[in-house]
Amino acid sequence: MTDRQLFLASKRAAVSYAPDPDTGRLRPWLAPGGTGNVVAEQAGVLDVSWIASADTDDDHLAARENPDGLRLRLRSGRDIRVQLLRHDRRTFEVVQNFLTAQLLWAANNYGWDRWTEPAFGGETYQALEHFAEFTGDFADALLRSSADAAEPVYLVHDYQLVGVPAKLREKRPDAPILLFVHIPWPSPDYWRILPKPMRVGLLEGMLAATTVGFFADRWTRNFLDCVADLLPGAEIDREHGVVRRHGHRTRVRTMPLGYSPLTIGGAAPQLPADIAEWAADRPLVVHSGRTDPTKNAERAVRAFVLAVRSDERLRGTRMLVRMNPNRLYVGANAEYVRRVEAAIADANAELGPDTVRRHCDNEVGHTLACFGRADLLIFNSTVDGQNLSAFEAPLVNERDAEVIVSEMCGAAELLAPVCRIVNPYDLVEQAEAIVAALTAPPAERARSAELRRAAAEPWTLETWVRAQLEGLDADHRARDE
Repeated sequence: MTDRQLFLASKRAAVSYAPDPDTGRLRPWLAPGGTGNVVAEQAGVLDVSWIASADTDDDHLAARENPDGLRLRLRSGRDIRVQLLRHDRRTFEVVQNFLTAQLLWAANNYGWDRWTEPAFGGETYQALEHFAEFTGDFADALLRSSADAAEPVYLVHDYQLVGVPAKLREKRPDAPILLFVHIPWPSPDYWRILPKPMRVGLLEGMLAATTVGFFADRWTRNFLDCVADLLPGAEIDREHGVVRRHGHRTRVRTMPLGYSPLTIGGAAPQLPADIAEWAADRPLVVHSGRTDPTKNAERAVRAFVLAVRSDERLRGTRMLVRMNPNRLYVGANAEYVRRVEAAIADANAELGPDTVRRHCDNEVGHTLACFGRADLLIFNSTVDGQNLSAFEAPLVNERDAEVIVSEMCGAAELLAPVCRIVNPYDLVEQAEAIVAALTAPPAERARSAELRRAAAEPWTLETWVRAQLEGLDADHRARDE
């Protein structure tokens, strides 16, 4: 499929523009982690331009000054060209801060308790109108870019763009279209919470794609179940992941991703200030994740307290909650940080001052250095599309650190045989896993670490990109079967 022209889009960019403190000129600042970075690296692998949304006023200015796209160098050393879309400001604000950050994120990540929220009023239906406009911006940009291509291939990434395949299909009925969703997909009963026009319309838009991709089998199964439950008339072959509806065939595939070798290799790990001195030669537990409630640091801290309380051998162990600030304008995220801070305060009151610390910034080198120094790594998300850190951390760790992974992480499907898998809500089970990990004999830890590295190593960015293209090519050729 690489002999055709490829056109790549995702909502989130890996870059934001802001003035350089020294020169005052606009310059790109790379954000760490997330979908934007993954898709940016994919653009580098494929050597194609990439369409994403302008966010800030400076992003809009940079996009205006560079109508043919902007070039930047990624941490991996790859050069890419990105075209930033300048959406209507009100439309972008509604889509960014309400429809995707609150409604769709909560729907896909089981974020509502259903007793007190959600309640859908007129603002939800108005937001859907903005979403249609936002979706149209991306579809129009992709179609303009591919106007001269005889056989374009469209690669559309993440949940904010689930409506784009349908608009592309209207104008390019025979084009191969991949839609890859980077976050979890919920069960039918949970997806059914959404207003009927929304839950049905989004599924229908997605099924216009040739291929729909997820990181884990459980999300693929959930998606197929949603189609079966909510779209009467759809024919579903669960064994082969095929949906047929209104004469169109869609293949739903699981395509795991673990890490980017060049990104890890190109980083400069450095422990945050004072962390090395604070940890000294003590055992160190590291929990890492964005400032998002799904990352579940509060329960990890409380489980750590239970573990130390239950086993005297753990006295003196330190715990670091490593946070990457993300969408703190969302109330749930800001409240999550407050809850984590309260859990840390409680832990230090019981275990001794400064036993648990929180460190929050977006320096990739800091994160990788913390992975490297850890004696135990905890990724206990309440739900997670994949969690690439669970792959990255064992590859850079230097102390045979054990790894605890939530059974609700997509990563658990590949790493369960070589990690300690836990229920993210069960503090007792997590505490027992912490004790077992920190008291395991050195020889056992070394063997486990070797097995984890071997399990993580095959799932490279390049392998994932190849899986997308090969899967899409096969599904496009099978469209008339």
